[in-house]
Amino acid sequence: MEAFRTLPLRVPLAQRETLHSWLLRLAHRNGMPLLRLAPVLGFGDRLRVPHNYALSWRLPPPLLRRIESQTGLAPGALDAAVLDRFEPLGWKPIPGSRYCTRCLAESGGIWDIGWQLPYTFACRRHRCLLAAICPGCGRAPHGADLSLRAGLHPSTRCILGARRDARPCDTDLLNHPPQPLHPNDTRLTAQAWVDERLDRMDAHDVIELRDLDALAPWFRQRIDPAELGHLSEATVTAMTQYRADNHGIKRDQATAPVIAAAMTVHAIGLLSADDQQRYQWFRPLLRDVHTQYQRGQSPASRGPMILSHKRLSALSEPLQRKLLRSADPHLPVTERLRYRTCTPTPRPPAPRSTTTPDRARHVPQYLWPEWVIRLCSPHGSRIDDTAIDIPAALLIPGNLVRNIHATGELSPWRNNISIALREAAARHPDILTAICNIADYLDTHGPPIDYRRRRATFPDLALSQQQWDDICQRAEAHPGTATRFLQARRYMFQMLTGADLSNPVHPLAFRDSLQREHYLSWQRDMPSALRREIRRHAADLLTAAGIDEPLTSSPPGECVAGLDLPGREPDDIDADQLHQLVIVNGLKAKAAARRLGVSIEHVRYALQELHRPTPDYAGNTVVAARKIRARAAALLTHDFFQRENVDLGKDISTLMAETGFPREILNRYARLAGFTFVRTKAKQRIRVPHARRGDRVDLTWLQKQAGTLFRTNDDIAAELGLRGETIRRYRRDYGIRGRATGSGGHVVTNLHHPSLPRDIGRAVEGQRNGWQRLHRFQQMMAYPSMNAAAVALGLHTQNLNLQIQRLETDIGAPILQRAPHRYAPMVPTRRGQRLLDHLAQSDIRELLDRYAGANARPKCGPYRRSAQQ
Repeated sequence: MEAFRTLPLRVPLAQRETLHSWLLRLAHRNGMPLLRLAPVLGFGDRLRVPHNYALSWRLPPPLLRRIESQTGLAPGALDAAVLDRFEPLGWKPIPGSRYCTRCLAESGGIWDIGWQLPYTFACRRHRCLLAAICPGCGRAPHGADLSLRAGLHPSTRCILGARRDARPCDTDLLNHPPQPLHPNDTRLTAQAWVDERLDRMDAHDVIELRDLDALAPWFRQRIDPAELGHLSEATVTAMTQYRADNHGIKRDQATAPVIAAAMTVHAIGLLSADDQQRYQWFRPLLRDVHTQYQRGQSPASRGPMILSHKRLSALSEPLQRKLLRSADPHLPVTERLRYRTCTPTPRPPAPRSTTTPDRARHVPQYLWPEWVIRLCSPHGSRIDDTAIDIPAALLIPGNLVRNIHATGELSPWRNNISIALREAAARHPDILTAICNIADYLDTHGPPIDYRRRRATFPDLALSQQQWDDICQRAEAHPGTATRFLQARRYMFQMLTGADLSNPVHPLAFRDSLQREHYLSWQRDMPSALRREIRRHAADLLTAAGIDEPLTSSPPGECVAGLDLPGREPDDIDADQLHQLVIVNGLKAKAAARRLGVSIEHVRYALQELHRPTPDYAGNTVVAARKIRARAAALLTHDFFQRENVDLGKDISTLMAETGFPREILNRYARLAGFTFVRTKAKQRIRVPHARRGDRVDLTWLQKQAGTLFRTNDDIAAELGLRGETIRRYRRDYGIRGRATGSGGHVVTNLHHPSLPRDIGRAVEGQRNGWQRLHRFQQMMAYPSMNAAAVALGLHTQNLNLQIQRLETDIGAPILQRAPHRYAPMVPTRRGQRLLDHLAQSDIRELLDRYAGANARPKCGPYRRSAQQ
């Protein structure tokens, strides 16, 4: 080890003395300037650093050991004379050093190491505030710009000069008048709080002292000077001068101890406050600096409370959570989301977060249907607005970017969103917690759907007319017009991309509210088979685009377990009752939602899970013709004609009766198979002795039913499982003539059913469609009004009324008492009630089931025909 020159004249190091003070006393003892002694001790050019802590902070340990060796100090003695032991606090030493004149006078010029710390502002021993500057030159003592006379004067005199070679100030610092404090002054209590923790410096103390260092500058920028009046008028004046003269950029501040004491008192008050009082201490930190200090407005007229993210992030996590929880009721709704103050674990956004911007990748423009149900009130409105606002709100938690930029990928942020969220949170406070929980789930897990990629892959949905026809053919559904084709594209596009179809930027967006209503009606009435085929085609589009994702997905409901939300769970609905109301009774979704006490979106969602059969289309529709062609292609093969026509000798009329195909189709497929039908006479055709055996109807039986009992063709066909046209052709071939009825209606005679009740006999004997009118009357009485019955039965109200009038004419008495106004239900008369009782008898009900449906046409939908969707 290199040997260094030792000093002959030495000075002992006092307890708690700073290295700077000891070096000045050592130079004075040796009678030489400190600038000359420093190179001997190994400082070199360090004294040229223009900071006061050049001689007391972050000195190399080998240098300290060298100085101890040269000056005869014990090894490690100088470790307590430097500020490095306070390094865990992250505190930066103040410019120069504060001092207590009485302490300097009593110790003979020994400067305490704590006087260089920013939160040492009072002397507890002499109960006074420390001095900050020299009363002569107005500069902080013990600065780094030392003059050549530093060390030649006692350390109780100011050694600062305008230049190093200039004459020093040489003012006696002991002449500075002290500022006494009352023994019960809160500033002395605050200084004791700081000193106790500086002495211990355990882990908990370090956290509290670091929080003090973060809170004090925050208070200094936000607190109102008038709020410091409880300390002293001098404090109010000092704070006002600090703001007016912009002392924050000055190095030497005479009032620095006064302001530091006030800020420390408030910071400690916040750190020590309980949950109920914490907000009163924290409130000054929520103010808008621009509004307060640049516009000169009073605290009562300031705008909404805001948080400083930079200041808040400097605090410890436990203190962050405490402060955010206390401020939650007073923050704007977007700040509550940003800092998650509505959750049990509030926290500021992580700096330069990479998860928050990517959250938009997993969020659709239009909220997931399951979450629309959970977050929308059953009795509320603006469901579409909520479904658009919530996805934008999901991008706010933990996001440092301004709202208008944070949500730009989905939809621009609007003030109406903040208003709607605030109103929703006032009714259901847990809704903000639910938004934060969903955002946390997306950051942690993320659903398996990348909506950003889908939005880029499918800016529009390319669906050809041929593809739509194929989808409808597989579902046995009617393709409809161009409007229905457009609705299918919209449905598939929204399912794939989660798009908001009310946003005009989309090519498939709604042009007006009427288009939206038509779309919702079409989606509600969509048959299950068609919905299944559309979803299958959408999944094929994903596969073709190379996207290996499920078609739809959403965060699980466990994210909001235990929260009180405005809506219900998607499965919390009576599916059987919904089926009865919407599919059987034909109620609209809004009426069904009101009846079930759920939202209309809940009904629309549940209807997608219910089986809705494909309607029975009329024989002249595309769907019916497609079914006939498909069945004919499968049945009418070469083997079929060889077996039925050639081997068994069945002619075209017989094949028409058995297969139900019209003559044109049989002839077409027979020609394709290489066969030609030959028309034979009636007497040469096959006959059977029974009503129907094999392929023919017995002549004797048919003659009795049609010629003697005068049964109609449709009545006989219903009994045999054939069509009325087939019986007509048999009668024509056999030459059987029946009683002319004027139409195809069913006629009953007393010979056929002699035991019928009088009113039923009058209604059906010798009358066409009498049984059908009785059946209509029985069905109608299950509804409160004739209009409601007509809608449910798929009839015109006028036609239903005419049937009841005809029935009353046949019976000879009124059977229905009409309602005097729309709010009173219709009721049967005594004669009508007796007729209903007769119709409920088992034998009459059997006849009613047999004859009433013989001529009834299939129900093709409600009588009010809307525009083709």
